[in-house]
Amino acid sequence: MLVRNGYLGKFLKNSRSFSVLNSSVRSGHNKWSTIKHGKAKNDAERNKINNKFANQIAMSVKLGNGITDPTMNIRLATSIELANKNNVSKKVIENAIRKASGSSGSGKDSNTSELCVYEGMAPGGVAIVVEALTDNKNRTIGLIRSAFNKANGSMTPTLFFFDKKGYVTVIPPKELDSEDKVLESVLEIQGIEDITTLQEDAEDLECDTETETTGPTYEAVTEPANTNKVAALLKERGFHIRDLGIGYNAKPDMAVSVQGDEAFEKLQKLTTALEDIDEVTSLYTNASDA
Repeated sequence: MLVRNGYLGKFLKNSRSFSVLNSSVRSGHNKWSTIKHGKAKNDAERNKINNKFANQIAMSVKLGNGITDPTMNIRLATSIELANKNNVSKKVIENAIRKASGSSGSGKDSNTSELCVYEGMAPGGVAIVVEALTDNKNRTIGLIRSAFNKANGSMTPTLFFFDKKGYVTVIPPKELDSEDKVLESVLEIQGIEDITTLQEDAEDLECDTETETTGPTYEAVTEPANTNKVAALLKERGFHIRDLGIGYNAKPDMAVSVQGDEAFEKLQKLTTALEDIDEVTSLYTNASDA
């Protein structure tokens, strides 16, 4: 199973509040201050969510060979579906697609974003790989390096700790109501190397009224080049595609167990700082649950 700390679902569930500066106000203005600061916090959270999904959509276009038609780009269709479910506006979605395709009409700013990969080591020997979609590589690497330095980590090669794999996260159709039936159904699909059941929160197991599907959720692992093909074949068999992409799977013999609450908190603080960078789209670690 891919260890993805930057997965958007996790980002949304664990959204963090922003501190309010200069919060002391004169008597009689407390209610207005609370409303004003509450709106600012909510606006900041909404902007962060919009930025994350816009980057995800733009990346789907770029990795889909520039195809902007969701019916021809299953990765883009999935990203748009996730964005819609999280109330991302149509304007944000359309702007992200235009920017990624180079048709934003802004001249020199068109199609300048690049997908970059950064490597680093957290305290405790946990390897981290960060993916970012950026139009300013110097700025982004500066922000990422600063996050590592503040956590007493370092930017250093870590890709050798991981295997690059494609993943497709799916919910099976109602008739496949057991793990055995799911495995039997996907056995004939060429390209699937492994399939595992994902641990989901109770809210994720509720029925999706739009697709009439319900949990549990499975993740199929494949070679990167086969990701779209496997997703299309799963969709043909009635599976609902919740997410798909290409990521980094920690090699089993290179996984690291995080020992103690203090070490875990330091790692969490670093991953949070990295995820808070607008350009960051995904983050992977070799930290083990064990």
